[in-house]
Amino acid sequence: MNEPVLISIEIPDNIQIINGKNIFKKDINEFIIPSSITKLDDWCFSNCSSLKSINIPSSINELGDWCFYNCYELISINIPSSINELGNKCFCRCSSLTSINIPSSINELGNYCFYECSSLISINIPSPIIKIGDECFYGCTSLTSINIPSSINKLGNECFKYCTSLTLINIPSSITLFGRGCFYKCGCEEILKMNKRIPRECFDRGW
Repeated sequence: MNEPVLISIEIPDNIQIINGKNIFKKDINEFIIPSSITKLDDWCFSNCSSLKSINIPSSINELGDWCFYNCYELISINIPSSINELGNKCFCRCSSLTSINIPSSINELGNYCFYECSSLISINIPSPIIKIGDECFYGCTSLTSINIPSSINKLGNECFKYCTSLTLINIPSSITLFGRGCFYKCGCEEILKMNKRIPRECFDRGW
């Protein structure tokens, strides 16, 4: 199979938001975002299945819903500290992404944010984050350990479901809300069952 052709998309200087209308499903493997852009809108790079790397400039403060959905070849991405919001399903099914650094400017991980990122081995969760959304790390089968900071008070439904390699996780006392099925079929399920603070429905199959 031939390598995908690099498509160059010129962004005018007066544009501040990139949406998915002109980029959706484009056969690109690299994209340079100009510093005039302040937001990557919903579906921006969705289904750009050949995209391997991207650099996000510090001018951007928001990544919209489904922003990198189904970017199967995306290996690396930087998230600058200017970003204050990761949309729902932002990196959903980025199955080649191995690691990601989340800046302390983020205070919430949206629903399905890293859903089925099956190559994700490590991720840092900074202390300002207070919530991990529903199915956030669902099916991250390569994730082996995760440190949950004491700032977090809620784990969403099925947020670590099918994280079959996850063997090391801490549960801080700050967590008061546990979503249904949040630890179903995760690698440390049996160990977590010994923690009396964790409700039994956390180990149910879920919805």
